[in-house]
Amino acid sequence: MAIGAALLAAAVVVLVYARRFAERGYQTQERYRSQVFDAELAALTRLQEANRIREDLVGSVSHEFRTPLTAIRGSAATLASRGDRIPIEARQTLLRGIVEHADRLGKLLEDMLLAATVRAAAESGAVADVTAALSSFRLGQARPPVVLDVPAGLAAYVDAASLDQVVRALADHVRAEARRDRPVTLRADRRGGDVVVELLYGGTRSESELRALFEPFGSRESAETGRPATLALYVVRRLVEAHGGRAAAGLQDDEVCVRISLRALRPTADLPVGTPV
Repeated sequence: MAIGAALLAAAVVVLVYARRFAERGYQTQERYRSQVFDAELAALTRLQEANRIREDLVGSVSHEFRTPLTAIRGSAATLASRGDRIPIEARQTLLRGIVEHADRLGKLLEDMLLAATVRAAAESGAVADVTAALSSFRLGQARPPVVLDVPAGLAAYVDAASLDQVVRALADHVRAEARRDRPVTLRADRRGGDVVVELLYGGTRSESELRALFEPFGSRESAETGRPATLALYVVRRLVEAHGGRAAAGLQDDEVCVRISLRALRPTADLPVGTPV
């Protein structure tokens, strides 16, 4: 009798443990299923967002390419059909227009390829001389004067080629956006663990319009006004974020302020600028 009771008790214990084991297994299975579902949902959301961006980009690109191509074809056709009957000044105007529109297409293609090929490099360890790179900032003739306020010795974790591309893209942005009767200020300093670069100029855009310029063809005005689209700030954002930095734009007093932040080289580092650490 005692043996039977012991066996029964043992069987009950085994059943209890088996049930608990099964419940834990079921809970683990449900947790894994929930994680897989969440991952699939997140992936689907990213795919939908990527598809939306692709559709917007394709629509914008088709317009941005069609406009200069139409102008180039029209001018070339006019020159081919009756160029000998057109006054020399008019022929030169048509030829200049062809060159300008071709340059516009080339710049758009260059910026698109650059933005598309940017890869994350935040941990590469490359260091660049920010002071030297900003000192090369140029706008060219018939542009607003530039005031540089950049101290010596600024360095950040970014490769030199990418930083040069950022500076060129900032200059492209200013040439397209800044008022010519106002000076442009390019300044930089170290704030905590960051090197902060600020570009200030007189402009006419609202803060929402400025934020849109950080997206590919974020400005819709080119389709409405014929004003050339620019990818300059989109390129800046892509390059800066790839190196662990941040890029933003807003209004400061009565000026536009484009601000980028890069990870500063640690003060105790005794390394030559331009070499990996």
